[in-house]
Amino acid sequence: MESSIDQVAAKCGKQLVTFQRCILANQQNPGACEQYKTELSRCAAAAVPLLNEIKNRCVAQVIAYDKCLEQYTSKGDAELEKNCTPKLRDLWFCTEKVKREIESKDNTELQKLKQAGKEALSK
Repeated sequence: MESSIDQVAAKCGKQLVTFQRCILANQQNPGACEQYKTELSRCAAAAVPLLNEIKNRCVAQVIAYDKCLEQYTSKGDAELEKNCTPKLRDLWFCTEKVKREIESKDNTELQKLKQAGKEALSK
């Protein structure tokens, strides 16, 4: 299964590059890139359905990480890493859990379809 990041890069490359360039050019003021962040988020949500599920089910972790980034981005890499890495880790664990649950559900549905196909062929 192609990773979500690879899917976003493939389907929303223009928005991703624009947002990255803005962030690099505005490191002291990431808020200047809000429009590009929104455009990238919209494209990613449309292109990768898993991201919508993650946004819905990991909303607390997303908000906590975003707030941490807002608070510590201007305070230097050491402060950012020290304070936001635990929040990023929590978000990662949540996204992995959602991904596993969706993959498990997809596999269960696939097995049911295969079984139904076998039963139909044996009649």
